[in-house]
Amino acid sequence: MNLLIIAGEVSGDLYASYLAKAIKQVSPNHVIYAIGGSKLKSVADFFIFESASQHGISFSKQFLNFKLKRSLTDALQHTLDNHNIDRAILVDFQHFNTLISTCLQSYSIPIYTFITPNFWMWQSTRLAKKICQYSEKIICIFRPEYDFYKSLHHETYYFGHPLSEIINIPASPPIFDTTNPIITLLPGSRPQEFSLYLNAMLQTCDSLLTHYPTLTLLLPVSNKHYKPIIQSYLNHYQHLPITLLSESSHDAIQKSTLVISGSGSATLEVILLDRPLIVLAALPAFTYWIAKYILQLKLSYISLPNFLTNQSIIPEFVQSKIKPKTISNHALAMLKNPKKYISNYFIVKKCLIFQKNVYKHIGHKLLN
Repeated sequence: MNLLIIAGEVSGDLYASYLAKAIKQVSPNHVIYAIGGSKLKSVADFFIFESASQHGISFSKQFLNFKLKRSLTDALQHTLDNHNIDRAILVDFQHFNTLISTCLQSYSIPIYTFITPNFWMWQSTRLAKKICQYSEKIICIFRPEYDFYKSLHHETYYFGHPLSEIINIPASPPIFDTTNPIITLLPGSRPQEFSLYLNAMLQTCDSLLTHYPTLTLLLPVSNKHYKPIIQSYLNHYQHLPITLLSESSHDAIQKSTLVISGSGSATLEVILLDRPLIVLAALPAFTYWIAKYILQLKLSYISLPNFLTNQSIIPEFVQSKIKPKTISNHALAMLKNPKKYISNYFIVKKCLIFQKNVYKHIGHKLLN
């Protein structure tokens, strides 16, 4: 069987790569074509197009990014014209779902959705129905996501969150060095997110440095092409003891006394690794205006740990509330007593860990 796996986000690229590995373990003869990022590229038989590092988050960026859409469409059509693709698996590609699904349907290729866009978070039935219309099966990674889509599509399934299998969850409680703390910064995986979070993070750490002269800062870089962009921010804070890391965020998080992160799926990795966490959540001004006044979205919580549990498990600072002084005050309290701030993480973990062999179940359901 020839499979086409398409991932848009950096996190989607990670999840898709593990899915590809699971498929190969079960059925080594399956041929995998891929559109995504470096992780999916490393396990695919044929890599078609790099998409994960180019995907943006604002409405204005999507309206203007015709070049990316054209390049993606051309690459996809060329593959479909020259190869016999039996089915496609679409992984978390929110702003391009309609474009991709229309192209695939024109070739009569069955589409399977693994990880839906976050329409379920704000209960957008109208947008979710579009996903249902082109999906043969839908595989969800959150229980609320499953409950929402199950009412719209009878072939909807849930086996737990992939991170619960990807990450080696610590068996013993963490030991924190509160005298010489280490803070890991996770400003996101795209330049647009850097512009939303990185300055605030660096200003916060600048304030903390006066209280902790031996403070160490770690900043994993998800894509080597973004290192110069990140460095341009760091040039204004050359006195900060910050180290850029080329490896994955996993090791940095494990070393940390505290993590300050954007509001993406990295927050769940921090929870599973039992590290104190502060989350910043923001949108570009125009996108935020549309969300608030046109779409009238009203969410009690933005960060996934708080949203999934419907309670304040971690401190989150949203849009205009992202103020370095306020954040640093919270950080100081957390650095003094880090264990206090992870005591309720078990509530979040219950939302992520459902059963063992998550990818085995997902792969079986997608292939049969």
